[in-house]
Amino acid sequence: MKRFLFLLAALLLSAAPVTAATIEGRVVRGEAAQAGMIVTAHKAVDPAAPVLAQAISDSDGLYRLVLPEGRYALFARHPEAGLFAFSGRNPVEVHGEQPLWAGLQTVPVVAAALAPYDDPYAAALSGTVLLDGQPLAGAIVTLYLDTADDLKGQGYRMSLPTGGDGSFFFDGLPAADYHLVARRHADGSRVGPMRDNDEHALYPGNPLLLAAGKTTQVTMTAVRKIRETETAVPFSRNPGLQLQGIIVDPAGQPQAGLHLFAYRDKVIGHKRPEAISAPTGADGAFRIAFPTAGIYYIGAREKYGDSPAPGELFGMYEASADHGLQINGTTPNTPVRIVVEPVDLQ
Repeated sequence: MKRFLFLLAALLLSAAPVTAATIEGRVVRGEAAQAGMIVTAHKAVDPAAPVLAQAISDSDGLYRLVLPEGRYALFARHPEAGLFAFSGRNPVEVHGEQPLWAGLQTVPVVAAALAPYDDPYAAALSGTVLLDGQPLAGAIVTLYLDTADDLKGQGYRMSLPTGGDGSFFFDGLPAADYHLVARRHADGSRVGPMRDNDEHALYPGNPLLLAAGKTTQVTMTAVRKIRETETAVPFSRNPGLQLQGIIVDPAGQPQAGLHLFAYRDKVIGHKRPEAISAPTGADGAFRIAFPTAGIYYIGAREKYGDSPAPGELFGMYEASADHGLQINGTTPNTPVRIVVEPVDLQ
């Protein structure tokens, strides 16, 4: 018995302490604060995932969550008012040094409706994307089968851009659960990180079960992305593994509006990158953080998704023959220079 107690005490003393972290923010609808919203933190970008912590927004719409360091997706609901909210930065990463600010914007919850579909072995999905109560044209709805990639990338199926009535339609879908996301990029691109003033919507009923022989009809309300306080897009997962540098043209002039991409695969553009930087500013400088140590294939370009298009600014890391760079805990944070020029397929 004494030996058991000694071992138990040793285990307790040797256990790594759990560092508490704080997420603070404000829930709003437009400019108005929203009180009484139940704000929840989840490990997956899925409103139906288990709740790890929760708080209720006060009269100023403010909330505060205390939970262990880590990555979390933030949602909020007000069942009586029929409101749903999400953070445009989902998932966020929080550490113990200082509170993380994460605002949430609310949208109305509209129940899905069912109509017959002429194929008894498949399902269909139709819907409308709204912004400020009006149809949103140019939005692309993406269907995801799971949240493994944080609802980023090209997903399982993508709709055509919505027209003036904001409508979209999918047919011939397998009966299954789907996560629905709508995005409208101001620059007209189909995929890529969201920037300030782009619009996006997350369906409050994710995951949505589509039944065979039925057309499910939904309404998705978008919000406009507000300015981030962080400098990196949240593909990056490990602030301890970083790389910084500058993107220039062949004459050495800094290039603005480009992203640095890091892939595990040597083929750039056909898969979701492991990490992506925020767009460069006028100085062409970038900073990117990597999820884990290893070899990454580094490139810079203007857009995200598919292969670089003709005329697009594009360049690769040229200090190694295969454009690969070893990233580990001892990698010197030496600035890297990437030269880009327009893609010419001739």
